[in-house]
Amino acid sequence: MRRSDFWYGKRTPLWLVPVLAGGVLLLGWWLTGENESGYETPAAAEEPVTIEFWTPFSGGDSSFMNALVARYNEENGDGVTVRMNNNKLDDYYAKLSTAIVTGEAPDIAIVHASKYAQYVPAEFLSPIGEDEAVKAGVDWTGYNPNILRRTEVDGSYYGVPLDAHFGVLYYNKKWLEQAGLYRNGKVSIEPGERGFTDFLEKIRAEVPEDVAPLAVPNIRIDSLWLWWSLYSQIDGGGRLYSADGMHADLNTAAAKRSLDYVDSLYREGLIPPDINDATSQFAQGKAATLFLGVWSIGLFEQAESLDFGVMPLPQIYDRPASWGDAHTLALPAQAEADPARRQAALRFADWLTRRGGVWAQAGHIPAYEAAAHSPEFLALPHRRDYAEAADDVAYFPDHPKQGRVNDELVAELERLWSGSLTVDGLLARLGPRIDRILEE
Repeated sequence: MRRSDFWYGKRTPLWLVPVLAGGVLLLGWWLTGENESGYETPAAAEEPVTIEFWTPFSGGDSSFMNALVARYNEENGDGVTVRMNNNKLDDYYAKLSTAIVTGEAPDIAIVHASKYAQYVPAEFLSPIGEDEAVKAGVDWTGYNPNILRRTEVDGSYYGVPLDAHFGVLYYNKKWLEQAGLYRNGKVSIEPGERGFTDFLEKIRAEVPEDVAPLAVPNIRIDSLWLWWSLYSQIDGGGRLYSADGMHADLNTAAAKRSLDYVDSLYREGLIPPDINDATSQFAQGKAATLFLGVWSIGLFEQAESLDFGVMPLPQIYDRPASWGDAHTLALPAQAEADPARRQAALRFADWLTRRGGVWAQAGHIPAYEAAAHSPEFLALPHRRDYAEAADDVAYFPDHPKQGRVNDELVAELERLWSGSLTVDGLLARLGPRIDRILEE
């Protein structure tokens, strides 16, 4: 089993910021208050239990999850203590896979929905039985259907969905106002390719030369997220494989159309070349717009003098769509599963997802729909501006070799954006390269 098969694409966290002091202050009242959520405390466990919980979080994500685990341990009263082990995303799945194979797996772990296509066939995750879900209080009908579907394989659930996270368009209000594109709290973008290009051209004409109209690095996985989003907006797009998953099968017309368009943004300088750190560039006011995931909200909220807004990626083609993924709470396979520990893990997962309004301070959209409509969530700035886009997340295909295919796509797109390849040349190369990966 190749390590890259269990690596979540090539995404390296784009900001490695220490614990966000402001975010922790936001959580203070949660940590010291009573159980005001209205949810019942689970029935007490027969004996005290400590369960191991693994996560791949860093920066603000880590601080919010640490606070939630501390709150659970303080207030739940069911005899269960959660011990959280945080790992770096770069090697998280390699460590988790090794722990499962060697019989040292944690009781519960964060697993991206995009990993299910690899982990479920390998029997690395344990299905959640209907009876044990009911006993733990897990209500599958309470979750966003678009997110919940990503945890289901062959009729069984393999995880409890925590959130959806996806690409959005951040914008600097100052620069858009200067370009005449932001009035009365509204961003003015006309539909279609021409409309979005005109929007960026107007920005370029009115802002300083060192301000990027749109910031998206031409290396790493960011530009793949952008292309995949637009490819998925086209009817018949968002396809990489044949129905049996054995061969490459792109919708060539849709792929070419969306690739031509993104390539034009790079060629015309509307996305400037050689952007190294788009997150910092936007935070420092050096980008008018930025395409990136919702996880950077917390960072930007702490940036001094940055007056920004957030909106879903504009619909340029036939339907709204933006690349995304989901964090889920899964039960790694155990050589000798302990029913009491599984119940404790599921009760914790249920408790955690119901408090998605706190987790949403990290920028993610809660998978539990009551949490996504809670006063706590709706009171947060910016979130309601993109919350509904959780229904339009364009996930990568459920394929066990998707991680390695993503690596190949990133490498080929980097050649395209640099001018080393044409769109037609890339499409001619892509099918055989994907087929070679699938045949291995």
